[in-house]
Amino acid sequence: MNEFLKKLFRKQGVKIALYLVAAFILIDTLLTYQYKSAMNQNLANQEKLNEIATRKSSILSDLNTIDMSIRGFLLVDNEAFITTYERSKGQSKPTMKFLESSLPEIGIPASSLTEMAKMLDKYFILMDRAIALSRAGNKDDALKIIKEDYGTVVWQAYVDLSAIIDPVILEKKNESQVRYDTLLNMSLVFQFILFAVAIPTLIYTVVSLTRNQLKRATLFKQLDTQNRKLIFDSNTQTDDEDENLVINDIIANLNKAATFIKAIAKGDYDVKWEGFTKSNAEANKNNISGELLMMREGMKKRQGEMVRQQWVSEGLNRVAEIIRDDQTDFRRLCENTLAFLVKYVEAQQGALFIINDEVEGDRYLELVSCYAFDKKKFVSKRIEIGEGILGQTFLEGEPVYITEVPKDYVKITSGLGESTPRSLTIFPLKQNDAVVALLEIASFTAPDQHVKDFLAGAGKSLAASVIAIQSSERTRLLLEKANQQTEELRSQEEEMRQNMEELQATQEEMKRREAESVS
Repeated sequence: MNEFLKKLFRKQGVKIALYLVAAFILIDTLLTYQYKSAMNQNLANQEKLNEIATRKSSILSDLNTIDMSIRGFLLVDNEAFITTYERSKGQSKPTMKFLESSLPEIGIPASSLTEMAKMLDKYFILMDRAIALSRAGNKDDALKIIKEDYGTVVWQAYVDLSAIIDPVILEKKNESQVRYDTLLNMSLVFQFILFAVAIPTLIYTVVSLTRNQLKRATLFKQLDTQNRKLIFDSNTQTDDEDENLVINDIIANLNKAATFIKAIAKGDYDVKWEGFTKSNAEANKNNISGELLMMREGMKKRQGEMVRQQWVSEGLNRVAEIIRDDQTDFRRLCENTLAFLVKYVEAQQGALFIINDEVEGDRYLELVSCYAFDKKKFVSKRIEIGEGILGQTFLEGEPVYITEVPKDYVKITSGLGESTPRSLTIFPLKQNDAVVALLEIASFTAPDQHVKDFLAGAGKSLAASVIAIQSSERTRLLLEKANQQTEELRSQEEEMRQNMEELQATQEEMKRREAESVS
């Protein structure tokens, strides 16, 4: 249970504290509202009770005023006293009506005023009669009414009424004050409790929020650092206190990574990482952006190698097809193969030389085919062994790549004029380490390694074909020579047979003649 509470307060402590303070404030607000309501009610009750007491007291005051006004009028016959009398008399009825409606509100029946109302009515009748008698000149009768002192009876009725009303008013005032004091004390006590609880709670909340803010600031600083370290560092200063900026930067880098990976998956090896420059290349060498770029370069290189390998393979297949189709015609084979090689490697000129050793002791390089070469280049189709670049290459047996071609060595002619090639490749074609031919190619660009590999493979195939064709040609020539010798022998035998027959016929004729001469 303690572990649960610890985990709860560790994770939700601030929320619990805030909810607790909010609950106390809500309760205090309700109590304050009740306190204010009670205070307003108490004031209203006090005012009501005070008004009842005032109105009740006004009865006695009016009685005293009426008594003095009537006595003054009878003594000096001044009508001003009558005006005061009439005013006091006029206030009596509203006062009695107010009391009749108000007394039931405090628990006193309205019937308690019945006796008082009757006496007041009788008192006012007597006073009106005394005034009338005085005005008629019968002052003695008027004074007699006054001397009867009916006002004392009314006063006693007032005293009796006060004995009923005053204790109730006092009780009601005390009850209202007690209720008011109780609520006031409750409010004060709860406010003290609220103060005692809320202050530590607020302190805890402030401390927790401050600690959380520091943790949050540290977290976002670490996020920004890890974002730069693991994903991509733009090498620009970022306000790590701006949480939205840090989050947006992380999201942007993740989107960049996703976009980059999708492009790579689609085979787009030229895709770029937005924002990756030479200035921040070192900072991103070991993070995701750097690794992805290295992966892209590796895949791009492998893709290029595959494309080049496929290019070489397709070219070699095409050379094999040409050799297969033209293996019975050596000249056409050389011309078609040379034309294809020059076009396939996107060169401008080419020539093919084979070793001619038909005459014993007279070996030389013979031009058997050329492509786009100016005829003046080769005035003679014969190049001696060791003569010039071609003859020397034959002796060394290694490819020669020349990037500074002599101006007068060869010219590439087009509709726009003449130009000296920038690259010259002389490739020896070998069979069993013996050079059997030389391939010369001139172009405006130096050959790449895959072009060299292709020429090496094509050279092997062409060399084998040349040897095969030359062997076939030698065999054919030997067969023809053998056949010719056989025919010659056959002719000589026929001639000898005919000579023998003629000799035999001659001998027989001589024998016949000898026999005839003997006989």
